[in-house]
Amino acid sequence: MSRLFPRTALWSRRLRAALAVLATAVAMCGVVLAATSTPSSAATCNGYVGLTFDDGPTGNTSALLNVLRANGVRATMFNVGQNVQNNRSAAQAQVAAGMWVANHSWNHAHMTSMSQAQMQSDLSQTSSAIQSATGSRPTLFRPPYGETNSTLQSVASSLGMRQVIWDVDSQDWNGASVSQIVSNASRLQAGQVILMHDGIQNTRDAIPQIMANLTSRNLCPGMISASTGRAVAPDGTTPPPTTT
Repeated sequence: MSRLFPRTALWSRRLRAALAVLATAVAMCGVVLAATSTPSSAATCNGYVGLTFDDGPTGNTSALLNVLRANGVRATMFNVGQNVQNNRSAAQAQVAAGMWVANHSWNHAHMTSMSQAQMQSDLSQTSSAIQSATGSRPTLFRPPYGETNSTLQSVASSLGMRQVIWDVDSQDWNGASVSQIVSNASRLQAGQVILMHDGIQNTRDAIPQIMANLTSRNLCPGMISASTGRAVAPDGTTPPPTTT
């Protein structure tokens, strides 16, 4: 046994040396991995876009909010006043999820055929319903169908709202497929706004791919400025996380 001990000791020393080399290699690998993964995991926002959803709240608003939250999205919800009145909890859920809530008329009528007094009543009633449900009065207005005139714009302004149309139409209202919605959204540029709708399955299914495309171009969802009508960084928040 005494003759075997030196060999055992030598083997033990060699094993410890090999383990030390291995530990060093693992540590160095970790440093390399950390250095290479940091840039890709950090959110980089070189510009902001306005993702907007019209005609809510609906019976599918909860499903939409789940998808938006899962993809790090804050969006602007252009709500119909009548829908808000009938589904106050859904409007409250929009705000709780970090969304911005805006005015989309009382019942989605063709407002350019209204008198000025009728316009005033319609928009005022809608803003009051939204404020009653959410605690915040809208500062943005989108006319139904994108139909507007100088009288309607003047009425919206008198109620403290800026009119916002859109730069890109997703065509989700027109039966667009998921891939078509994603393709349309890929045209978005910094500061621009896209039209989408609450309650459409294809729109919900398109959101992860829309976000992946935006992230690849260093664009992030933002709020719509009430002074310019353009998408800007969210007030008082950090950029939303990138998606994988």
